[in-house]
Amino acid sequence: MIARRIVFAIGATALCGAMLANFAGVVGRAFGWNPLGLVEAVQVFVVAAISASLVIATMEGAHASVQMLSARLGPLAVRRLARLSDGLGFLFFAAVTAGMAWMLWDTWPLGERTDVLGLPVAPERVVGILAMGWISLLFLAALFRRRGEDRHADRT
Repeated sequence: MIARRIVFAIGATALCGAMLANFAGVVGRAFGWNPLGLVEAVQVFVVAAISASLVIATMEGAHASVQMLSARLGPLAVRRLARLSDGLGFLFFAAVTAGMAWMLWDTWPLGERTDVLGLPVAPERVVGILAMGWISLLFLAALFRRRGEDRHADRT
């Protein structure tokens, strides 16, 4: 899937950027140079890396799960719990998206910037909003896909 490759490339690039900025800070301090603002640069990269990794984990269905209960249940109960999990995942990430959008709406007129480098905060929030919104839609799609599978399983 092309979207997964693009998201992976963005996340990998952001992670490399965060590592490079941290490396520059460590080496710089070792030679007596104290680079200002590297923590802020790392934060920008980490927002992109975390957003990408969460989107990919949702695409792959690879979020952490506890199977102590589901291992002891029948197939119908397991399918229902999976649907419940997808529904709760949708609601959670939709709420996070709404909260982040509200924060962006509320702080947009202020032109919020980071302390040292003066980087605008809004683009980081937009990346987070897009990622969380995408994740909520992926959970919603999984919910409806499982619903269709349940209907098909009930007929057979």
